[in-house]
Parts: sequence; C-alpha cells; structure tokens
Amino acid sequence: MSTNNQDTTEKWLTLLIGLLAIFAIKSIFENDNSKIVSVKGKKLLSDDKKMQDLNKKILKSEKSNSHNDIFI
Repeated sequence: MSTNNQDTTEKWLTLLIGLLAIFAIKSIFENDNSKIVSVKGKKLLSDDKKMQDLNKKILKSEKSNSHNDIFI
C-alpha cells in the first residue's frame, strides 16, 4: 500500500511541476517586449506626416467620451 501511495504522490507532483512549467513559458511569451515590427509598421514609424496624423487622431479620441477605434 505504501508504494501505491508514493506512486500517486509522485504522479501528482510531476503533474504540478508540468503545470508550473507551462504557466512559466506562457508568461515569458506574454511579457516579451521585443516584438517584431512589420514592414508596414516600419514605414509608418519612419513617416513623420503619418505619425503626426496618427497622434492627432489619438489626442482627438482621448478627448471624446466615447471609445472610438483608430484606423490607420
């Protein structure tokens, strides 16, 4: 009976360690700040006129009480 109890405890412990590993890996990917910028994003970031227009849209949406989407 003792070995069966140890096997059950070992299985639960292994399962718990596996779950913790999955959550750790998930957390690493969710908190990764080194996102890759697309070609379209790079073009937008390098164009001063488009960035100023985008900034105006953001400021305008912040002033309004309703939540509007900003389309680029």
